[in-house]
Amino acid sequence: MLGLVGILVPEPGFSANTDFPELQVRLKTVLTSYRSKANDPFECVVLADWVANDRVVIPEGATVHGHVGGVKAVGLGLRHERARLELLFDDFVTAGGQSFPLHAKLSAIDNAREQITGQGLVRGVVAADQPNELIFGWWSSPSLPTLSRTLIGLTGVSHILTSAFSLGPAGAGGMLALRLTLMRFPEPEIQYAPGTDMLLAVNVAEQEGVNEPAAIPLAAPDAVAEWLRKEPFGIDRRDNRPVGDIVNVAFLGSRDQLAQAFRVAGWAAADPPNGQTRKKAYYAFNAMRAYATAPVSPLLYKGTLPEMVFEKSLNTITKRHHIRIWYAGVVDGRELWLGAATHDTGADFSVHCFKFTHKIDPNIDRERDKVALDLHFAGCVDSAMQVERPAAAAEGLDRRIFTDGSAKVLALNDCQTVEASTDDMPKPGNAVSRLTRRMILQARNHVERENPYYWTYQFAKRSFHHSNQQAALSN
Repeated sequence: MLGLVGILVPEPGFSANTDFPELQVRLKTVLTSYRSKANDPFECVVLADWVANDRVVIPEGATVHGHVGGVKAVGLGLRHERARLELLFDDFVTAGGQSFPLHAKLSAIDNAREQITGQGLVRGVVAADQPNELIFGWWSSPSLPTLSRTLIGLTGVSHILTSAFSLGPAGAGGMLALRLTLMRFPEPEIQYAPGTDMLLAVNVAEQEGVNEPAAIPLAAPDAVAEWLRKEPFGIDRRDNRPVGDIVNVAFLGSRDQLAQAFRVAGWAAADPPNGQTRKKAYYAFNAMRAYATAPVSPLLYKGTLPEMVFEKSLNTITKRHHIRIWYAGVVDGRELWLGAATHDTGADFSVHCFKFTHKIDPNIDRERDKVALDLHFAGCVDSAMQVERPAAAAEGLDRRIFTDGSAKVLALNDCQTVEASTDDMPKPGNAVSRLTRRMILQARNHVERENPYYWTYQFAKRSFHHSNQQAALSN
């Protein structure tokens, strides 16, 4: 069984910097907190060479074998509010059949809403602890002097409206039914389908492998490199204010090749921003789930909107990879497209303007490399090249980003669509058990969190943590 585990610092020997990057793998097996059992095997495929000291140790395409170390399901919510899943990694086998023990632990699941502890355990979400539950379940005036309250607060705003308008029992039941219909309850169980990307921290001191020379990056054609160095790279808002995006990826190929490449790589075309898509985005945010084609904010390159936008998410709308793409003409005999790729790592919902504002990873080079990795692994890239652009390095920009200024140049081919996996994600329980679980989890959340005492404690804890951080910085 899994215990409660806090966040720990990286253990000695495990990769935690750019010299020894994390191993990127893609899941090939369905994993859930309600169907997977301890010791169940699973497999992943290595997405990119893992290099140490300029030597390939774990090659791209190798198969990683692991097993489930432990699991806790939410079930009906009587014992656990939060699901847990422990993944242990055993070995990897190269395409040529060589097998090596793998000394690694899980460090991140790409675009997942779940948290990963320092020991590599997956911690699920607390489904009832989210904005609409606070609104509908919050109580504000405990009765004095006992400071007691009743479970009538479970109906929250519904109870206030029922009392104010004297709707009676039938009205209260109708309000509760309306709430259950309109406010979708998040799925608290952990669900990972094949195709889920993970990062593994490798124990550099112990890891053995193939020990092959690392590939040398190719240089882009002179005409393309010269063109990219001369052209502007900044991306702006409609009011000409700069944002954190810059042109950091270029594609050589046709529009059809570009669209096919992202489709095969598992990316989706973004929906246009309008009232309907904003409503869908709100419901996804409210239910803690993904919206795979969520719209992006309108940004301009040389005064024009992008012609194509692609994105890739997992199980939450708050995190996603995305890229805006503009047509740039014909260079060196091929159509050239320019892309600005960034990674959304969090989101807030603005009630004032009824839209989301995403926070991006300031190290935009990681997203540039992610785009190149996914399209290459999908077999849609003939050659991946790089163009150095000193003028685009972060030191010379006022965009609050980190970048070496280089741009990836990807020469595309007519890649073939790969059939999607036929593995179906099993649902946890049935409609009755899910409704029962919702009521139990909402009741627990109402008692434990939706009260002034809990929020006073959280405020004090955050203030204490902030004070300690400030004291550490001043020493």
